[in-house]
Amino acid sequence: MIVISYGLLKSGSTLAFEMTKAVLELNGNQQRRLPDGLVTEGQRVNFVRDLRDEDLERLVDATDGTTIAVKTHGTPELLSPGLVRSMLETGSLKIHVVIRDPRDIVVSMIDHSVRSRRNGSGAFSEIRSVDDAIARLAVQLDRMRRWGALSSLKLRYEEFAFDPVAGPSAISGDLGMPADPGAVWARAQASFTQRNVAQPERYRRELWPSEVERVERAFPLLLELVSVNDLGWFGSPA
Repeated sequence: MIVISYGLLKSGSTLAFEMTKAVLELNGNQQRRLPDGLVTEGQRVNFVRDLRDEDLERLVDATDGTTIAVKTHGTPELLSPGLVRSMLETGSLKIHVVIRDPRDIVVSMIDHSVRSRRNGSGAFSEIRSVDDAIARLAVQLDRMRRWGALSSLKLRYEEFAFDPVAGPSAISGDLGMPADPGAVWARAQASFTQRNVAQPERYRRELWPSEVERVERAFPLLLELVSVNDLGWFGSPA
């Protein structure tokens, strides 16, 4: 079985992915690095970009007899809905979707951009303002809607990142695999999680009110999803 772990950039998706790996490892599913070609070359973990039917079928075949988590920021639009539904129904595929407040995603993007320019790295270095971050986030929303419209576990960052039980319990319940929350956290924190500041609602302290308003105007429906858990957002027009 393959577990696709999806999240917007800077949404906390790496932490969710590492938690999923931890639950699987604690149940005897070694999270070996899959060969290049099955996953993206040059990545430290099992990461894929946009998936096609043949990619998903090869991943499932390669993990026969075990379960491996694969991270993505890509889109499922190239996948046949019938194939995905069939794999979900037969238990050869699970999908996890991370949900995070866009105001905090913007803060995290700006943080990353500052570090990148300081270190001479290219990642996010083009983001120099809240408006730059809003534009970078906006182009990803269609992917998130597509993944979330599929039968999937929705993982709310504000819960799994700060509640020591919520994340491990949700993931282990979805996978049907028992796991001690403390053991899951120990394994996840031993890995690279990019959990740099680990504080909720940072936007309240780090964005000006006018900047918060601009983010809220840009993503009103996503904020409804975050604030009241309105999963109807996944079926709304882009």
